[in-house]
Amino acid sequence: MKRFIRILLLGILAGVAIALGGLASLAAKSLPDTTLGPILGAFIFPTGLITVCVIGFFLYTGKIGYAIDEKPKYLLDLLAGYIGNFIGAEFIGYICYAIPTFRNGSIGALAYNYSSTKAETPLLTSFLLAIICGMFVFIAVDIYKRKGGVLGAIGILLPTAAFVLIGAEHCIANMFYFSAANAWNLNLALNILVVTIGNSLGALILRGLIKGAEKLIDKPNS
Repeated sequence: MKRFIRILLLGILAGVAIALGGLASLAAKSLPDTTLGPILGAFIFPTGLITVCVIGFFLYTGKIGYAIDEKPKYLLDLLAGYIGNFIGAEFIGYICYAIPTFRNGSIGALAYNYSSTKAETPLLTSFLLAIICGMFVFIAVDIYKRKGGVLGAIGILLPTAAFVLIGAEHCIANMFYFSAANAWNLNLALNILVVTIGNSLGALILRGLIKGAEKLIDKPNS
């Protein structure tokens, strides 16, 4: 139980970090320059994931890929982390919604437009975009795990900015956006479910491929 609570708390902090990165990204995208805004927003968003990796918070999408390497009890860790991520992202989202200048300004408008778009996006499209996102997030986290330091931070920055720029879907970030817009409905709840599965599958596929490749590389020539 103590381990569950510990990971739950680390998960909440990770959800907060991702949500703050999402908030900063929305602020950048709301700039008058429609060309610079989205690019700047994409490169500010990774602040959340860098924080998660450097401090050691528990982000579901950063951990799920390693389920291949762990014992079955790791699934309980993932559950605790996911619940925590949801709580943290929702918490920041509804704080934003409660601030009139955010709710009634460009940040609120962007969050609402994003949520409306996702509610209308076919679930298959969201699923495929989520698989791509899961791969990018795993790449980012795995680079930091292997290299650390400045190189590791760059390894987080570029893949994360890339998935934001291409419009791939991240389940924890979506939790924040939907809450910041107070736009939750059945379609958005289904989006979270489908995107969570897609993020998980993308990370697991990539981890499996990397693990298989490493075994081939390390295997002595016969």
